[in-house]
Amino acid sequence: MWNWGQAIMVGQVGQIPIQKRLKSGRTVTLLSLGTGGIRNNRRPFDNEEPGEYANRCAVQWHRVSVYPERLGEMAVKSIVPGSILYVEGNLETKIFTDPITGLVRRIREIAIRKNGRLVFLGNGGNEGPQQSQAEIKGVGYY
Repeated sequence: MWNWGQAIMVGQVGQIPIQKRLKSGRTVTLLSLGTGGIRNNRRPFDNEEPGEYANRCAVQWHRVSVYPERLGEMAVKSIVPGSILYVEGNLETKIFTDPITGLVRRIREIAIRKNGRLVFLGNGGNEGPQQSQAEIKGVGYY
């Protein structure tokens, strides 16, 4: 079901996923997903300013948080930098006070919870470890 706070995107993973333990004891898996940066011609258009060309070709990075623990474990095992993912989750903003500077910070992220999806579309040319169909179906996301 579609809602206004939902994000759907396809992109390449920029870093190895990391897992963090929350205060509640649950584990969350974090990764970055890059979108954009596609250059069809790799040259500026006629009468295009250099700044416009740079903005058109820039990669935008998105923070993705995976909350189901089994899906997060599979992501850590399977995802390598350059992997291509389809991500569907809630668009959330985390607000916290920075302990060093004391400033209020806001972080936007795509939170994959029980109603979200994480689909592996490809390894991006890298040969990473492969998951069996039984492992994938056991998680419930396939």
